[in-house]
Parts: sequence; C-alpha cells; structure tokens
Amino acid sequence: MSQAKKPRLSDVGQLGAVRGCHWGEVTVLSLPANIGAISAISAWAPDSFSDDGLAQGNLSHIAVGTDTGCTMLIDSNKNITTLEGSGGPAIQCLLVKSATATTVLSAQSSSLPDTIACDSDGRVSVYAMGQMFARNIFSAPISAIALDTNPNSPSAFIVGDLSGAVTACHAQEVLWRAQVAIQEPVSKSERLRPQLSDSMADPGISGVCAVQFPDSHGIFTNYVLAAGGDCKVQVLSRGHPVLAVPTPIPCSAMSAGYFIDSVSSRCTAARTCKSQAIIGDEAGRLFVLDDFELVPYAQLDYPITQVLSIPLRAFSGLHGMDVVVCATRSNSVYILHDRQVVGTYLADFWPVSVDVVGAFSTTGPCIVVARNTTVDGGSCANAVHVIPLELDLH
Repeated sequence: MSQAKKPRLSDVGQLGAVRGCHWGEVTVLSLPANIGAISAISAWAPDSFSDDGLAQGNLSHIAVGTDTGCTMLIDSNKNITTLEGSGGPAIQCLLVKSATATTVLSAQSSSLPDTIACDSDGRVSVYAMGQMFARNIFSAPISAIALDTNPNSPSAFIVGDLSGAVTACHAQEVLWRAQVAIQEPVSKSERLRPQLSDSMADPGISGVCAVQFPDSHGIFTNYVLAAGGDCKVQVLSRGHPVLAVPTPIPCSAMSAGYFIDSVSSRCTAARTCKSQAIIGDEAGRLFVLDDFELVPYAQLDYPITQVLSIPLRAFSGLHGMDVVVCATRSNSVYILHDRQVVGTYLADFWPVSVDVVGAFSTTGPCIVVARNTTVDGGSCANAVHVIPLELDLH
C-alpha cells in the first residue's frame, strides 16, 4: 500500500523551514477501459500556483493521454470530458493552462481550461472548451512542453522535439524556432560506455522551461532553457542561443522556480518570478541554474524522470524557496526543500507520470500520479491517484 516514508537522517541533515511532510487521503480516479495505457498527464487548478487570472470557483482538472492517442480531461467532481478518442498516435506530453481570449472558443466560457496535447507524430493539438481549436504539425515527435513566462506573449508555450528543435508558439502561430541539439558522431571511447553513449548520441530535447534571469543592471530578462543529449543546458533569448551551460551528463528533466539563496549579487532576496531552474539527471543528481551558474542541490537514490515545483506560499501563505517534487525510475517520489529531502511517497506501483496541482477536491496542494495496471485477459485497469501533500513547518 502507498505510504509516506520518513526521510533518512543522511538525507535530511540540518533542516530548514520544512521539517517533514505527510499525506492526506488518496483519491483514485479510474479511467474507462479500452483506451490504452496512460502515457502522459498534466494537472491544473484555477489560481493555484500562478496568477493567471481565472475566477475562483472553477473546478480543477487533470488531462490524461494514452498510447492509443486518447486525450481526456477529468475534473475534481470526477466528470470526464473526452477531447480525442483512441486510434491516433501516442500522446507524448500534455499541458493544461488557463483559458485565454486568444482561443476564441474558450473566451465564451471559463468552465474548461485549454489543453495542449503533443504526440509521437509531431502534432501539437490545442483544445478549447472541450473541442479541437488548432493543430500544428512538426517534423519530429514532441518530447517536452512548458508554459512561456514572457509577459509579452502570455498565452504562449514552448515545445521541444526529438530532432533537437525548440519552438515557441501560440495556438495558431509559431513565434520562433531554434535548432539547439544536433546529433554528433559517437567517439570510440563513448561507444565503450553503453550506459552513456545512447543518451549522449540522442539529439532529442528532454526538457524545456522558461525563466527570468537578471541582466547586468539587475533587470529580469526572459529566457528559455532547453536540455538534450549533449551534456549542455542551452539558454535561448527570442529563439537565439546565447549560452550553453555544461552539465556532467545529459539532463533528464527541468522546472522553473525559486530554490536556493542566489549566488548572484544582482538578485534580490524577494523573488516574484521564476528566476531559477532546477535540473535533474540520470545519476539522480539535482542542480539549480541560478544566474547562468550551475549549483549542486541534492543527490537522490534513483535516476530522475520528472522534476516539479510548488511555491511555499501554497502551503503556508509565506514567501520562501519552492518545494521540489521529484519522480524517479522507481516507485519513489521525493519531496525536497532547501536542498534537503523532507519526505518520500512510496507507491505500490511504478508511476508512469507525475504532476502537481494547487488543489483537487481539497484545500491544498496535491501530487498526481498515473498508474497503469494490466488485469487478467490483458485489459487495462488504469487510474490516476491524487494525493494531498501537507508540510510540517517550523
């Protein structure tokens, strides 16, 4: 049975504002049969972690995509809205965001958020008010997606694909496109290291996120970060590469937020924007990219598959460093704060995909975990688990 594991003493060390965590009652959302295995999820709640402006009172939603191309929304009343039926390419990644005036259909009502589904055929499909609104087709499967933080394009999002390209776009318009990772020949020494050679030869984008770093005058400027198989984090400005930050091995996941006290004198202590990025790799290491510098954050027990952030104010109403949620290649989901592991969620299955949401039939943040189960006869009995997360604060 799923449980919360107390952090080991070696993990915890000297605790900061958060001394531990515990879990509320799990809500299990069972999925219809014959839609395939879950391949991606994305969760959203109005006014949860961001100031994106939907009126309070709307329901939280979880988007689910499967390997048969099915895409659906489940709200916090457990109602299911099917956006796309089975029979298409596998869904690779999903993003749920606030309905915007740029999606004309969703401007008519605010009952459903916008959903963006990216698949293995390179299609980026935008659904508004439960209907197909727009679809762009790229030349390679989409492997990563994130919201853009640029205030000049509030409805934009960023996608990375398996050709090594990063694209910023609206529902019906491509803003810019950059080729940031190009496959290079693998050297003889790398071929002798099979555990690294495959990932280092892979030009695909494994993670993207949007951040705001300070310039020489301390003014925050918008950048897009992208990681692939080339042991670098590429920093882009308006689609143009400006810097490549080397990493020990290829990165597997990243997320924007505020995670450590800044190493830069140009950054103030009061953080009101996503001014840092946390990056995970296959060795279980976490780093923070702060003002173009890579700073060690923590070492976990397993390879990192996803890294997510929750603002501390979502728990306490106070400003402080974000809480980090890490999915790994195991049944463990780690909770960290201020470089320390403060708890671990142990599932009785290996999560397919993990996300976080500001609330889902509760008053506080939750982690959302996808589970695939094969029953007798080969049919699927898949579900999404929603687990309230509560912090033990000093």
